[in-house]
Amino acid sequence: MGRHLFLRANASRWQEERAWHADGATLLLVRVRRPSGERQQLVGAGEPDALASALSRAAADGVPAVPFGLLTRGTWELVPADARERLGLRAGPVWDWMWSAEVPPLQPGEERVGPVTGPDAAEEVRACLSRANPDTSADPADPDLRWWGYRDEDGVLRGVVAVNAPAGGPVHLSGLGTDTSWRRRGVGGAMMAAVTRWALTEHPLVHYGIWTDNDAARRIYTRLGYAVGQEIENVVAKPTA
Repeated sequence: MGRHLFLRANASRWQEERAWHADGATLLLVRVRRPSGERQQLVGAGEPDALASALSRAAADGVPAVPFGLLTRGTWELVPADARERLGLRAGPVWDWMWSAEVPPLQPGEERVGPVTGPDAAEEVRACLSRANPDTSADPADPDLRWWGYRDEDGVLRGVVAVNAPAGGPVHLSGLGTDTSWRRRGVGGAMMAAVTRWALTEHPLVHYGIWTDNDAARRIYTRLGYAVGQEIENVVAKPTA
């Protein structure tokens, strides 16, 4: 059996350093690049009980301490207490990984969506994010990201989304946000539809993560053909005394 789609879709976003397997579940130690620099983290997919076994093996093997991990939801509570202690992590927020390989139905406003380009693109995106999604970790200075946006009749950006599109590989979206004064006008749906339509002309699938309580976004993405491919729980480093 091959690796879970979540791992395959995200493989270009990290450098794999070690792997543990247990009854169809896979746990990876990977290195990722963040705006603050590189870091190691754990990423796992598969049935929670099997993934918990893989985590126990990793702890016994002396996996280095990491500040963060992504696991199938329900895994962490099944990891034995001594292994959790060695790993130095605790349960964090939960979210859903959604994906689509289906061209979405045309949405009103797609004609206003396109790449944000030009010498002032990064500053323009930052200005929009300050109103639309100030807490996102997606960085306009990241060379791996292209930004798309929705412009009003005066050409002002009212929504943006970051696009990571490695040649021929799955496309990852992040940082999506709509100007607070333009919400509930279909801006988010128009951006997601337009970017998904563009991406699927040359890429096998598009994927995006949403918090589990974001029901409004879930309805939009489901209508556009997205489905939940992995229910995820974050694990984060325990605070130091």
